[in-house]
Amino acid sequence: MEELSQKPQATPSGKKHQQILNECRDMVMVYLTTQLNELFEQIEPVFLDFAKKAETNASQARFFEAINHVLSLRDVIEHDFRESIEQGFKAFTLGKPITYPNSPVEESTEIELEVIDNDALEKHIAIQSMISKTQSNCYQELYALGKRMAVLRGGRKLAEDDIPACPAHTAISFQQAAEALDVDKQILLIIYFLFGKFVLGDAGSIYKSLNDTLIEAGIFPNLKLSSIIPRPSKEANNQTSNMMEQPESTHPGQFEARQPTPSHIQQGATPGSNIALGEELFRSIHDLLTARRAADPDYCNHPEFAPGGNTAQLRSAPAIVQAIEQIQPRAQADYLPNPESDEGIPQSIELDTNLIQNVRKTLESERNKVLNDLNKDTIPTADLDTIELVGMLFEQVLNEEGLANIAKALISHLHTPYLKIAILDRTFITDEEHIARKLLNLMVDAGKLWIDEDDLRRGIYYPMQEIVKTILTEFKSELSIFDEMFYKLEKQANELESRAKILEERNQEAAKGRERLESARQQAREVINERIKGRSLHPVLERFLNHAWLDRMILMLLRDPEVESSKEWSSALVVIDSLVKVIDARHNPKAREWLIKNQASLIQHIKSGLDSLGNYHHPDSNALFKLLDSVVKEQPAVPRAREKTDEAVEISQPIIKPIASKAKSTPAHPAKDEPTEAERQMLLKLRDIKFGTWFELIDDNHKLRRLKLSWFSPITRKYMFVDRFGIQAYITPSDELAKQLCAGKASIIKSTGIPFVSQALKTIHAILQKSIGLNPAG
Repeated sequence: MEELSQKPQATPSGKKHQQILNECRDMVMVYLTTQLNELFEQIEPVFLDFAKKAETNASQARFFEAINHVLSLRDVIEHDFRESIEQGFKAFTLGKPITYPNSPVEESTEIELEVIDNDALEKHIAIQSMISKTQSNCYQELYALGKRMAVLRGGRKLAEDDIPACPAHTAISFQQAAEALDVDKQILLIIYFLFGKFVLGDAGSIYKSLNDTLIEAGIFPNLKLSSIIPRPSKEANNQTSNMMEQPESTHPGQFEARQPTPSHIQQGATPGSNIALGEELFRSIHDLLTARRAADPDYCNHPEFAPGGNTAQLRSAPAIVQAIEQIQPRAQADYLPNPESDEGIPQSIELDTNLIQNVRKTLESERNKVLNDLNKDTIPTADLDTIELVGMLFEQVLNEEGLANIAKALISHLHTPYLKIAILDRTFITDEEHIARKLLNLMVDAGKLWIDEDDLRRGIYYPMQEIVKTILTEFKSELSIFDEMFYKLEKQANELESRAKILEERNQEAAKGRERLESARQQAREVINERIKGRSLHPVLERFLNHAWLDRMILMLLRDPEVESSKEWSSALVVIDSLVKVIDARHNPKAREWLIKNQASLIQHIKSGLDSLGNYHHPDSNALFKLLDSVVKEQPAVPRAREKTDEAVEISQPIIKPIASKAKSTPAHPAKDEPTEAERQMLLKLRDIKFGTWFELIDDNHKLRRLKLSWFSPITRKYMFVDRFGIQAYITPSDELAKQLCAGKASIIKSTGIPFVSQALKTIHAILQKSIGLNPAG
């Protein structure tokens, strides 16, 4: 309360800190000016590319106009942007927070949300996405910078958005400056994308430079990064019962008697839930473990197996948990990448081939240490069952197919925390809605889907690593921390899924666009070849027809699939037929007479046809017009033609170069092998495969990968696959995919839809049945 009552003050450290702050501001300004220059240099080529791909004249014209409009306001945008960044540094110097405009969502009430302007909302989402991405990519640098900048302002903790030139400050400053453009949403979103790519895309470098400057000035030179996970609130602590204080069982040998259940678990244990099934499965596993242990001579002295054994000496749950607490690791193993190292966040890691075997040994040694420290004959059999069952559960983590080894090694660190949970709360084994169980399920699923061992920074590995470290350091006996970690990981996984979905949709649209373009190109080329009928053409004429005029016809087909029945299409065909007559104009008086009479009209038709393509084809059309002019002006049978210059010869003498239809000029492909009966059946099966199905196959780089079926082209009969992040990764013909599947070089990954822990318990049950000679099927 005392801090809140104080008025904002300027930096208390005088000229020294002000000088450092000015140096930081100048560094930021140089960086932003350089990157903005890169952005504006990309405006013309990017918008020209969009114009080329536009499907209407109006859309194309809009992109052309945008180039001049944006560049004409460049100075205004840069000035306003720099002014806003300067204001952020001034506010920081005065000890004030950086001010931001309200978003469309923040300005609207709940009732008004349904009528928010969609364009404004999309722009807001684009900016916020850009900010979130940069914060995620630069979180180490920003965390350190926030700590060091706080020193410049008297040691008070800084809000994430109150760091000058932070992602929010930079992005929103540009958003405000870009309002001067007053352009439509599509144009603005493209500019935002360029800003994200060329300005914020390399923001980590400027944040690192700022940190280095502050370190040189003696500001927190030895700062070590640590987890910033907030501890559970007091309210959460009050709501969650202390499991260590639960009454002990009066029947130590019966696991069912100990039920220290937190309030949120009790609420989930409603009639009709999955607890009854979980109880049945656990009791069956318990019976199997008891039968196996009863036959084990190592347990002949255990009070629950020895006649007249003294069960009073058996350990209580708190004593067992205390022993587990002693062996619980406080930090991750050395073989995992350390994001807090001096080198920064590692992109990838080379793991030892014996990694999983080493992890198995670690888990086994942890269990043995608990049993040895307490003496297994003093541990109730129900707790022995639990210790063994949790060990087998984590063994299933190590066996989980599709889970990256680095994820298996990371999750294995939770072995001892989960031992404590299972000892204190039996519903972890029986209740599918237990929060710790849901977290383990989520970590396995997220590890399968969102961890890329080739680039650990792309997915969810480092957030998962922070969660594991938080549990290891903070979990004692209260489950509230698992609630926090579950919802944190769930949010991050959902964000990755949303981004992947957007990227996948973009790749689908791009693939469909390429498909339409290729189809239109093939159709237009066939029409031109059909009209030429394999006749020899002058190189200039050949270039024009198969470049400029081909693009004209492709554009017509893309804009209107029914264009072939229009007058515009007929006019385009007349141009082709007319140009073919040029071949005969030199030797055929009637053709030459026709050309002389219709030259102006033909040129006008060509010019109007090419108007929709911009200036790109002017060299082709100008060369064609010169050729037509030379043919018209040429005197028949000029005996001294050889005395002309080389340039004149090139234009006036038709250099014969054959051009044939595509079918004739393309070498014949060897006949494909007829598919086998198995391949034909596989092709039929593939027709029913749904988009979103995961495959394991060898990609173009001969690498075995898990990829998702995203799209199928009915024209080329090719399947498109995307990787876990929604990026196009592989395209293959349907018959080739069928061959790979039949040869075992590819496989369809079948998901049971059963959560990991539930499936693992069923597997453990079957293993135990087999171990004592029972038929698992029975």
